[in-house]
Amino acid sequence: MIMHQELLCLKSVSLKYRDTLAVKNLDLAVYPGEILGLLGPNGCGKSTTLNAIAGNHELHSGCILLDGQSHTQHPLSYRAQIGFVPQELAFYEELSPYSNLRFFGKLYGIHGTDLSQRIAEVLNLVRLEDRANIPAFGFSGGMKRRLNLACALIHKPKLLLLDEPTVGLDPPSREAVFSCLHKLRDEGCAIVYTTHYIEEVVRLCNKVGFMAQGSLLFHGTLKEFQAQIIQKARVQKTNKATAPNYIYQEDNDSSLTDQSLLRKNQAEETHSLEQYLLELSEIKVA
Repeated sequence: MIMHQELLCLKSVSLKYRDTLAVKNLDLAVYPGEILGLLGPNGCGKSTTLNAIAGNHELHSGCILLDGQSHTQHPLSYRAQIGFVPQELAFYEELSPYSNLRFFGKLYGIHGTDLSQRIAEVLNLVRLEDRANIPAFGFSGGMKRRLNLACALIHKPKLLLLDEPTVGLDPPSREAVFSCLHKLRDEGCAIVYTTHYIEEVVRLCNKVGFMAQGSLLFHGTLKEFQAQIIQKARVQKTNKATAPNYIYQEDNDSSLTDQSLLRKNQAEETHSLEQYLLELSEIKVA
């Protein structure tokens, strides 16, 4: 359930990547029990933003607050409230899931019975309980991704950051990740989720953010995203006789569903989702 008091707040945040201004004057708020899906083409600033929220990227200007605490003034307590799942695997492949979680749990100051109970909870959450004591180097890509997620959850973070966590996942692992995120959302965890896949945002997220060229062009609900972005893109491209191949239909209550993502013409499909997002990025949002 979404609470009314914001957990994460970004105020006029600008970020540099090397010598380039990668993110410009970003304002954003995320609430407990909310999953924000952050969409955008490669190079738009999604991953840089996520790294800044995690405290791993220096701010050029602005400030980031988590539960009222600044990540620059209170770095230790700030980071202790965050679980970060990067694109890269961030665990020890020669160790088992149990040993990895025990190691990271101790780093967060969890010990004894509390740690054992939490390890069991997390392994069950990511559906790796039957692999608890097997070294991870022999795992499939999907199992490794789930262990990556588990290591970010061992300390019960208030905020979970995921950078394209389903890339390359097999369907069972994808379903396991979705099930885990739904449960965390229902428990009040705030989640920021970057992806290229609109269908994942439709399925998982309460809110949508759309970034292009370092700017946040849209932040709102799925319905608003459909009305202000998708519909405008459809009309604009139809007028040019080059409509995107991905279109949406509304169900009876005008909400987006998994089934609402349709292919206009499979035989003639030439636009990738990334090209579609690039087309959307050209639209000015009122």
